[in-house]
Amino acid sequence: EEMQNLLAQADVGLHTMRDEHFGISVVEFMAAGAVVIAHNSAGPAMDIVTPLPDGRRTGLLANDDEDYAKKLMEALNEMGPKQRLDTAEAAREAVRH
Repeated sequence: EEMQNLLAQADVGLHTMRDEHFGISVVEFMAAGAVVIAHNSAGPAMDIVTPLPDGRRTGLLANDDEDYAKKLMEALNEMGPKQRLDTAEAAREAVRH
């Protein structure tokens, strides 16, 4: 319950492991409503942080340190509140299925 409360306060969830088979923490970030930034490889890229059938994005994928920094700036500074909320809602929808 404490972890759920902490995750619910997060704007962004950062997952940096490369080639992770699944990535349960990515799913937990998404379920909590944080905009996830995960490595663009393996499970997160192929199965988790993927657009919904209607095209809505469910998070951001990064390739290297510089790209992580860019995606973090995008999530915190460039996305407006509505876009962050839309991404979080799409992510929650994705992990429910």
